[in-house]
Amino acid sequence: MLGFFIIIGCGVIAAVFSTREWGTGWGMTCGVLGVLLAWAVLGLLLRRRIAARQQRVQEIMQAAQIKANRQIEMFQRRPPSSEKAARQILEKIQFDAVRGALAELENFRVFYKWNLMLPKQINAMKLQLYYQLREYGKVDELIPKSFLFDVQSVAIRLARLYRRGDAALDKVYRSSVRRFKGDNRAFLASVYAWMKVKQDQPQAALQALLDSKNTTDNPVMMENIERLTNGKIKHYSNSGFGDIWYALALEEPKVRTQRQQRGF
Repeated sequence: MLGFFIIIGCGVIAAVFSTREWGTGWGMTCGVLGVLLAWAVLGLLLRRRIAARQQRVQEIMQAAQIKANRQIEMFQRRPPSSEKAARQILEKIQFDAVRGALAELENFRVFYKWNLMLPKQINAMKLQLYYQLREYGKVDELIPKSFLFDVQSVAIRLARLYRRGDAALDKVYRSSVRRFKGDNRAFLASVYAWMKVKQDQPQAALQALLDSKNTTDNPVMMENIERLTNGKIKHYSNSGFGDIWYALALEEPKVRTQRQQRGF
């Protein structure tokens, strides 16, 4: 809002001074040019400062990923006492990074008065981070205050509707899925189909996948279509999507356990 007033103010000042010197016609022209110039300069400055802070958030998460990868390498050299202990160590690394990223996102508040759309964009980032922390109450609070444009945010919204048993699940899915194509559409359709399978509605699950078949030939989706078509409902699986699927916390990844042999 403040940015709007500054831009308009620049236009008015340019119009007033140019009108005094060159007349009304030039005054209107200079006023419009003043608005455009102020909008371009202010927009450029804001984008640079916002991009710098976004880079900081990315660096926090990237550093955590590097740390987690190093920890996994250590586990391979010296296995932990149990799978649960390893998971707790990795989760702590992740959660510490997420909380650091959330703290960094609070610094964006200084820009809210300059860009009315920015709060909803930042809220969309926050809800994904809170979802990783499993603080679902905060996620539910942020969903109506966010721009849910990316497929992961929409999938999170569907997951929350599913977990709460909300009847709006079907309507929200139908209104959202049409915006996506390719692998993104395949993923969203597969998430929804998994939910319908769990709700004992395999036909609705199959139909959701078939409706997206013309826009993508994603192998995970095509394999699930074959399973549902052949009545192999219990074999339905989204594991092929990897981390993006398991990030929804609807299903735990299956880990193969190996027996360790001790040398004597």
